Amino acid sequence: MRTYAGRGVGAYFANDLFTASEYIYVVSRWISPDHANRLVAKAKEGVEVKVLTSDDNERNHQQALRILTEALRPPRLIMLRRSSWQPPNMELGVIREEYLHVKMYVWDDKMAVVGSANFTHRGLWDNIEHIVVFDDPREVEMIKNDFHTLWHLYTEHKEAAREVITLEDIAKKIGKTVRDLASLFSRLRSKS
Repeated sequence: MRTYAGRGVGAYFANDLFTASEYIYVVSRWISPDHANRLVAKAKEGVEVKVLTSDDNERNHQQALRILTEALRPPRLIMLRRSSWQPPNMELGVIREEYLHVKMYVWDDKMAVVGSANFTHRGLWDNIEHIVVFDDPREVEMIKNDFHTLWHLYTEHKEAAREVITLEDIAKKIGKTVRDLASLFSRLRSKS
């Protein structure tokens, strides 16, 4: 376990997070559009991405929310058959802003980070923040379990959850099963 306080805390984990090949779990009240695009890109490679974020009205965060939600919706073009659309390997929980304060990042059973930094340029590079970085496998597993606990608490709590889009929801929309999607994501990961 290591700790960092000050500006530029993103230097201690952000680049490594985007090298994930198995999964990325993010909890952050605010997300920047560029980070949203990078998460979608990883999910399109087959990396499992789960994001818990807020419905805050901040302009850049709203743009990031549009990027994330649009990536999870099949195109509505008449000429495009729904079955030809390949969804990213991503699930999204949008939580009412007053309920979400956690900032947590976990990937590939390799590293976990908790602290004050939102998943924005300012949070990772400009603001004075504090983070705790875990790289011991037992500690990472504990934080990963905490993520799953938060995912279930936030997405099942009717007062807190604004919108939840799961792989099951996506599979139903395109007439596939979650197993079909898992097979697709496995093939995508093996190509990367």
